[in-house]
Amino acid sequence: MIVEPTPQKSAPALGRAVIARLRGVHKTYGPVRVLDLPELDLYAGEVVGVVGENGAGKSTLMGTLAGSVRREGGEIEIEGHALPPGSTAESARLGVALVSQEFPLVGQLSVAENLLLGRRPTGSRRRVLVDGPAQRRAAEAMLTAIGLAPGAIPVRRQVRSLPVPARQLIEIAKGWGRAPRLLILDEPTSSLGPVEARLVLDLARRAADQGSSVLFIGHRLDEVREVSDRIVVLRNGRLVADLAPDEATEERLIREMVGAEVAHSAPKTFSTANPVLLSIEGLTAEGLGPVDLTVREGEILGIAGLMGSGRSRLIHTVAGAQPSTGGSMHLSGKAYAPRRPGDGTDAGIAMIPEDRKLQSLVLFAPIKENVTLGILRRISSRGVVGPRKVRGEAKAITANVKVRMQSVDQPIGSLSGGNQQRAIFGRAFSTSPRLLLLDEPTRGVDVGAKAEIYELIDRTVAQGTAVVAASSELEELLWICHRIAVMHRGRVAAVFDRADATKENIMTAAATGAAPILPASRANGSTS
Repeated sequence: MIVEPTPQKSAPALGRAVIARLRGVHKTYGPVRVLDLPELDLYAGEVVGVVGENGAGKSTLMGTLAGSVRREGGEIEIEGHALPPGSTAESARLGVALVSQEFPLVGQLSVAENLLLGRRPTGSRRRVLVDGPAQRRAAEAMLTAIGLAPGAIPVRRQVRSLPVPARQLIEIAKGWGRAPRLLILDEPTSSLGPVEARLVLDLARRAADQGSSVLFIGHRLDEVREVSDRIVVLRNGRLVADLAPDEATEERLIREMVGAEVAHSAPKTFSTANPVLLSIEGLTAEGLGPVDLTVREGEILGIAGLMGSGRSRLIHTVAGAQPSTGGSMHLSGKAYAPRRPGDGTDAGIAMIPEDRKLQSLVLFAPIKENVTLGILRRISSRGVVGPRKVRGEAKAITANVKVRMQSVDQPIGSLSGGNQQRAIFGRAFSTSPRLLLLDEPTRGVDVGAKAEIYELIDRTVAQGTAVVAASSELEELLWICHRIAVMHRGRVAAVFDRADATKENIMTAAATGAAPILPASRANGSTS
């Protein structure tokens, strides 16, 4: 018999009003109880960090409070008022605002229309038509209220034309604009760089200082520890720890999350004598360039930069997903000029984009169809692919990257974020790529899944594959990369070898566009 540990509770928030009270809340999917919370209180004026592996019950807890998930038992009170199960309208009326990492925005509408959806100004009581200028002014005010400079996100632009970080900030502005009593931030910094992430952390603290209660769900443990007054840990749907900040060391949190220590390995070295696989000379595209870079076989090249610096544009241009407007690229010495993503695939390039749900997956389709998309031509016979062949290949692909699932026949949308990301890596590996392009490779996954993804990257690099990884997490780049190129306004501001790649050097180049002065002995050094 497995005995679940009794949660160790931090000291209560003495003298503070209870914003939310949960008693006996539980939720089951099929035979699995994904959430089982005997007791949890959230107080005014505090930030409560919530951590746990993918599938630990974090999203279910947030959805239950926001009304998007219908609990099957237990009671929830918001400032003494009972919250009925599965009512988003009642949850919002009681002052609960959920900032989701899934961005439930309407892509065809403008930023202003999304921010004021359902409460757009009409200018007067008699008018039915929306007052456009008033709407835009209100939207600008909502964005500046969270700390953005005026015009940082154009309020007339369609949301679907914006990068993921901008969409994340719009979602945050929506939640903040409702002046919630309980603000739920679900992975709010997962797609943001250091500067934008700092803005969000300050916002969480500001909400608590104004008397709200804040739930801050995150996988970046340093951020969770910094912003939280206490941290609760979920594992297998249960609350296994409730820790004060001084108890919540990173090692303790990881141990509570996974039930064991998580081992990390430093990146393997590579030789600068390895052949150059990708060379980029004067490459330009919309919002990009000119860019000059080289990547060698067996090398992991990181791409750093602030929001809008061109990290994702570079990845997409190399993959053929965004057309270039000038310059040249060569793969193994041969000219490479992709006009569409298929050209990149044919050349031996695999890309894992930033937004897996919109850009990588067919969520309602089964796992077997998603993971075999890249090899359909290889496994088909006269244009026909047999179901037995698809299932067999899918089982092999998912086993190779250790996707945790019940069957390859289940919808891929039913998997946790970490397992979805593993499946995408499996699909990429199945094509035996020469060059692997990664845009935020561990966005929205927990520390255990991160370690496994890093191992997958190391494994493919050991076989000679070159990797270009763009990430907003400096710690990630410093951990896995041999060199780091820093982008500023679409150009490469600096390229650091591992010995010189510090947070300070990277941020200086990212913010100013100027490379810091390095010691003469290492200014032209190389990684070996």
